[in-house]
Amino acid sequence: MATELPEPGELGVEGQVQMSRRFLEHAKIQLANGDRIQAAEKIWGAAAHALKAVGEQRGWIHDRHPNIFDIGEHIGREFGRERRFSGYLAQAEYMHKNFYQNDRSEIAVQSALADVEALVGELDIIRASPPRPYTVKDDGDRIRLGRLLGLRRGERPPVGDYSPVGYSRA
Repeated sequence: MATELPEPGELGVEGQVQMSRRFLEHAKIQLANGDRIQAAEKIWGAAAHALKAVGEQRGWIHDRHPNIFDIGEHIGREFGRERRFSGYLAQAEYMHKNFYQNDRSEIAVQSALADVEALVGELDIIRASPPRPYTVKDDGDRIRLGRLLGLRRGERPPVGDYSPVGYSRA
């Protein structure tokens, strides 16, 4: 059975999750039909909406392309999965680029689908977990958190700053 679409304008956390699931289903259908271009874009959509669900839950800004990567990078660092999440994000981005470039094989699209399904599963667990304490480690953290929190340059948390809730605003 296909995942239902949320009502227009009613995304929220659960709506984002629904969209992610629906895009995964559509990616599998498109791939089975031999359309790796559409499958690739659905894979990107699944990853993006799963990350946006975390952003929505945390009260972070998630309305721009760079914010999606910021969420993935921060969650990867917060949960000690930075390397794994970096790989997931790279696969998702390759799929988004493939929509325009048509340079990925069916095997590459299948591999990306498996990685993004794993990402979505991990994000399900993370959304069900409380945010973890986090200390700003470097300027990359400062900039990323500034974007996610909508802070101006002078308002960004300094290196060494600590949040018991991973800078969640929710």
